[in-house]
Amino acid sequence: MLICLTFFLLTLKEKLKKTLKAVLLFSLTFLFLYLAFRGNNFSELFIVLQNANYYYAIAGAFIGIIVGGYVRALRWRYFLNPLKPDIGMNNLFSSMMIGYMMNSIIPRSGEIYRPVLLANKEKISRASAFGTILAERVFDMLSMLISFGICLMYFKQKLSATFEQYNLEAISLYTSLIILSFVILLIIIIFNLEKSEIIIEKITKKILPEKLFQKVHKVFISLINGFLFIRYPKYYFQIIFLSVILWLCYVCSTYLTLTAFNIDMNLFDANLVLTMITFAMTIPLPANSAGIYHLFATATLVNIYGVDKEAAFGFATVSHLLGLLGLIIVGVYYFVKENLNIKKAKIIEESEIIK
Repeated sequence: MLICLTFFLLTLKEKLKKTLKAVLLFSLTFLFLYLAFRGNNFSELFIVLQNANYYYAIAGAFIGIIVGGYVRALRWRYFLNPLKPDIGMNNLFSSMMIGYMMNSIIPRSGEIYRPVLLANKEKISRASAFGTILAERVFDMLSMLISFGICLMYFKQKLSATFEQYNLEAISLYTSLIILSFVILLIIIIFNLEKSEIIIEKITKKILPEKLFQKVHKVFISLINGFLFIRYPKYYFQIIFLSVILWLCYVCSTYLTLTAFNIDMNLFDANLVLTMITFAMTIPLPANSAGIYHLFATATLVNIYGVDKEAAFGFATVSHLLGLLGLIIVGVYYFVKENLNIKKAKIIEESEIIK
């Protein structure tokens, strides 16, 4: 009886945590949506939406989702090559799009689905596959910081005037140093894997129980395997080149959607808008960071470029909506094609990464 009661309380506690987390995330989403919506003239907004060129907007979404998605999948293959060489693009692209669909609905859930789905298909370690997702995130963050550095040089006066209360140069410098330190530490660990393993083993063995120590040790080795591409200089050029192409896909996508609303900007301007939106999307909120996406996109266009609020908000709304719907539609297509269902998805969600 006592065991049943304990199990019930633990289950209830877990459900309560999930409920509170969901309430918090949706509350933040609605708060940011309110802040973005506030002050709009809705009759003018309706006219802006009516007059937009949706051919450009749809073309932008296609480049961002499909072309950008293919480039990202191709880059992922190079991260995975040390685990299993030349994995087929169909498996890479389908796993990735299902993961992004899940991310669009439940923040960060796709980070679990994607590696687990691919690991099951290709018979590789789930944790090592998850490690490649972490490697991918490091490169995404570096791409964003490099882009922001370019923006700081090119738009220094505009950015300083808009964010005069913040020292943007110092913030970007410290963030870059933190990420660079992390990368250097990873390189040292990977090129001295046996010594690093012994050091980690000694530390964790002293402070953790035996059962937990074994699990932590296994996690460490598996996750580090996701960064093994560092040992293969022959992949460096391809990964860096594809990272540049991927970012350019997103810049072109942003530029085309801006053009759809007759917002006269060049590619450098589109790059700044994209960078600010990307900063916002590092905060994982439901519906593909709805609300904060709208707020940052609108604020950037209005405060830095003096674009009419209705045109700026129209761009933010259509850009976000097409991106969200596109990811869901493509993800659902592969979800059905892979013969998945809600029950299987739930099993994946509840499964451990480690295998």
